[in-house]
Parts: sequence; structure tokens; C-alpha cells
Amino acid sequence: METGMITSAMTASSSASTTATAKNSLDKDSFLKLLVAQLKNQDPTSDSSQDPNQMVQQMTSFSSLEQAQQTNTLLQGLQTQNLGLFQAQAASMVGKTVEVDGTGFNLQSGKASMNIYLNSPANVTFTVKDASGKVVATIPRGEVAAGKSVVGWDGKDLNGNQLPDGAYSVSVTATGPNGTAVPFQTSLIMKVDSVAFSSGGTISLTSGTSTFLMSKILGIVA
Repeated sequence: METGMITSAMTASSSASTTATAKNSLDKDSFLKLLVAQLKNQDPTSDSSQDPNQMVQQMTSFSSLEQAQQTNTLLQGLQTQNLGLFQAQAASMVGKTVEVDGTGFNLQSGKASMNIYLNSPANVTFTVKDASGKVVATIPRGEVAAGKSVVGWDGKDLNGNQLPDGAYSVSVTATGPNGTAVPFQTSLIMKVDSVAFSSGGTISLTSGTSTFLMSKILGIVA
């Protein structure tokens, strides 16, 4: 292999980029420039040229890199198409009522409800808090059977006063007969008012004053 021409190409490249930040390793563009410069400046008919086998290996490397670039471009195109499909599906959710993984009360017109799924019968208590974290209501449900149960709230505080509509957080305690914690899952029933898309591909849905990710949807109710 003629190293003189390679050295000349590298020296010229180094001189042209004296103001650029030094790189710890060759990136894709640098590799292509170096390989092209070498192939252009060597004479295959000369006895001092590199071994033909090495020439073939270099050409193969060039071809493989080009194919990898084309594959990346194709994958990016497919990713863009998939994102468009996901966004179209999300847009169709507007106006639908969905079940969302989460805990809380979305109080509207003095009414709110949420679901709880218990692994086994348990004594359940719901503690409702406003946006500031203040406890505004406590709902002791007593013994609740295993499976799905719907918990309603009339929006009244500890003193019986009607609270304004909005989102309220809820903490749940569920204990079995022996006082041990019983595993549970909670969900909310919401009507989707709007859909928003972020530049990172995240899809969020809004219901009233509540916002949740599309990945949190457990099912479509209606």
C-alpha cells in the first residue's frame, strides 16, 4: 500500500481543520473522505501500489458503509410513517370515553368516580386532596369485595361544603383481615377532549383539566 499518498491526504485534511475541535476517532464522513482520497491517488497498475486484495477489502468496506447509510435512511422513513399513523389513531380518540390507569377524581358538575381492582377482599379508604395537597375529604368504603368496584364522590368536603369542579388527587389504603396490605389497581373514566403531540413523539390526551399519556389508556368505554 502507498502510505505516502495516505499521509498527504491526512495532512491536507488536518491543515484544513486546524480551527475545528479535535476528534478522538474517525467518524463516518472522515472515513469516506480518507478512503476516497486513497482510491483516487493510487495507481492499480503500479508495482508499488497496494495489494489488490486490500483494494477489494476497501471497496467492500465502502459498499457496506453505503448500504448501512441507505438502511438508516429507510428506517428513519418508516419511523416517520409509524409516527404519523400513531398520531392519526390518537386524533380519532377525541370525543371517546376511555379508561385510564391512574388515581384521582375529575370532579365535574359535582360528580366524580374512579375504579378500583382488588386482588382479594379488603377494607378500603380513599383520602381526597386538592391541588395544594390539603385533605378535603375522606371516603371510608369499609369491606370491598375482590375484583372491580366503582367509587363515587359527590364533591363535598369534610364539612359538607360543595367543592369546585377540577382534578383532585386520591390516596388509597387497602388492608386485609389480618391488617396486611392488599394489592390493587385504580383507573379513571374520562372523555377525551383534545390530543397533543410533542416533538419527541409523546402523545398526550386532555379531559377537562386532566392530562394523561396515551400509553396509560387501558381501554375504550364508548
